[in-house]
Amino acid sequence: QFLLGESDVGQNRAEASQRVLAELNPHVVVAAHTGELSEAFLASFQVVVLTESPLEEQLRIGDFCHARGICFIVADAKGLAGQLFCDFGECFVVDDPAEGDPVRAAVQHVSKGNPGVVTYMGAEDSRGHLFCEGDLVTFSGVEGMTELNGREPVPVHVLDAFRLEIGDTSSFSPYRCGGLVSQVRLPQMHSYEPLRRALAEPQIQVASPEDLPRSRSLHAAFQALHAFRGEQGRLPRPRAPVDAERVLELARSLEAQQGPLDEDVVRAFASVSAGDLCPVAAVVGALAAQEVLK
Repeated sequence: QFLLGESDVGQNRAEASQRVLAELNPHVVVAAHTGELSEAFLASFQVVVLTESPLEEQLRIGDFCHARGICFIVADAKGLAGQLFCDFGECFVVDDPAEGDPVRAAVQHVSKGNPGVVTYMGAEDSRGHLFCEGDLVTFSGVEGMTELNGREPVPVHVLDAFRLEIGDTSSFSPYRCGGLVSQVRLPQMHSYEPLRRALAEPQIQVASPEDLPRSRSLHAAFQALHAFRGEQGRLPRPRAPVDAERVLELARSLEAQQGPLDEDVVRAFASVSAGDLCPVAAVVGALAAQEVLK
């Protein structure tokens, strides 16, 4: 616990944490709610974040938030593993879908043809392609082929690190000199699944295919942990083989499980799931806070 000390033992955690949180920023109102998370209470919020809550509560509140258009996040840390789920509704607009500033480059030449080819100069410190396949671009300051200036954004086909195809320029005036080609980022609409559907049909993104079995196994292990807690009224005891095997049995029985389980991953997860580690909580909490800011 980052906010609590020995003197807080026996007190309500929300109320004890509220006092410390309120001191961090006097311009933010921090209130502690110790009652039921009723629909009437939740309806006043734009974002709801759950942590350390039973799966039944997650599903109930997740269904309610999805139906009301309230952004819903589940963040949890168990031992050495973390879990983060986001449901931002069916019509969530991402105004800036990429990090950093849009790319700009100096135009060196534009050919007349179908398609026309733009040759541009990359920055001295740039590596690889400045533009990506399908990027939308606009032009400004072009002399000669002035038809390019002020046009609606056009998609590009990347030929190499310094050349782009931009569509039909055969009827344009000959290019003379100058100009900038600039990347345009349009807002994107995203649709999110509610938690109940996402658990049944998980779409797990991994950096490499080798990571998929481990990620799927942890996904099943978190659900099995909820089932174990509902069955036993507690988390698995640390390094208790009997408890770890029961979690593994529950994971095997999950209908939502896709693909084979990595049983060693499930056992290791169950064996340490009762632990609370500040570094893991800090990472999961920081990711959840970033999602809230969206």
